[in-house]
Amino acid sequence: MSISLNTLKLHNERLDELVRRLEENFSARPVTPNDNIESIMYRAGQASVIEYIKSIMEDEI
Repeated sequence: MSISLNTLKLHNERLDELVRRLEENFSARPVTPNDNIESIMYRAGQASVIEYIKSIMEDEI
């Protein structure tokens, strides 16, 4: 099966948009003394998923 360059470009643009939306909604925020450990760990997990996706995208380039 062959894939055209236009299809690859569309695929990359969609992934870039996905990462942008994830960063917008789930990016790391500063920790405050009022945050409980569960909240900190949950947010850290969200940020690590975004970083993982970005690293996969960089490896494919």
